[in-house]
Amino acid sequence: MTRTTSAATWRRTVRDQWSDAASAWERWEAPVLQFTSGVDPVMLRVLDLEPGQRVLDFGCGTGEPALQIARWIGPRGQVLGLDVAGPMLVVARRRARLLGIRNVRFRRGDITRLSDRAGFDRVSSRFGLMFAHDVPEALVRVRAVLRPGGRAVFAIWGPAVLNPSFTLANQALGTFATGPQPDPETSPHPMRFARPGLLAGLVRAAGFRQVRVAEAPVYAAYPDADTYVRRVLEVAPVFRTVYETLSAANQRRVRERLHRGANRYRSGAAVRIPGLAWVVSGRR
Repeated sequence: MTRTTSAATWRRTVRDQWSDAASAWERWEAPVLQFTSGVDPVMLRVLDLEPGQRVLDFGCGTGEPALQIARWIGPRGQVLGLDVAGPMLVVARRRARLLGIRNVRFRRGDITRLSDRAGFDRVSSRFGLMFAHDVPEALVRVRAVLRPGGRAVFAIWGPAVLNPSFTLANQALGTFATGPQPDPETSPHPMRFARPGLLAGLVRAAGFRQVRVAEAPVYAAYPDADTYVRRVLEVAPVFRTVYETLSAANQRRVRERLHRGANRYRSGAAVRIPGLAWVVSGRR
């Protein structure tokens, strides 16, 4: 998809892809959280949370970092987890019950349609903003739902060269994909904000001040290369959609390429694939 795709079609495609991925995300919860939650210490520090605050976490998926934030701000605080995929929120609610967290609620919705009168102290999004149809519009809406002086914090993936978990999949699938490849900057793609300064500039253009960028090195850990291959092809909608269109022979070739690529990152008894996220923040 590109920016020329209608907003309705874009939203429907993203909603359907992530709804279909919910069960896979639940099955692969441990490795997914291990990889993506590596940015949480940086996000929580930059959010500068205080007890009793109201926080919006959009694109929350199966509940993170909304659940961590809810614990941080204590029982007097309130967290709203927002996501377009209802099945993801079913998992999030299940996790909240298991953890006994009662000051968080999860709702299906789109950040661009949230009321200006929401009045949140903080807004967070961990790897969710890249799936918005119109990023400038989404950022304007984020600023509008913040109270004066409130802070927004977005975690995004950094340069592709420093995120081989994604580049390995792109390289393995790219040879077999038919038609022109989508531009990551104008499609719902993990590498949408990989160009240095891109998101920071958009945040400033939306009217935020004190815009800052912090680095958050992470890594994904797997017991072996086979586990990495299965995880990529089950969990990542962007890659799975292409993979499922291939012939059985080409699917086998993709798996072999992913396996060889992952084995380059064997470290001791595990496969550890490094990554780099950026945490971009700004104040209203």
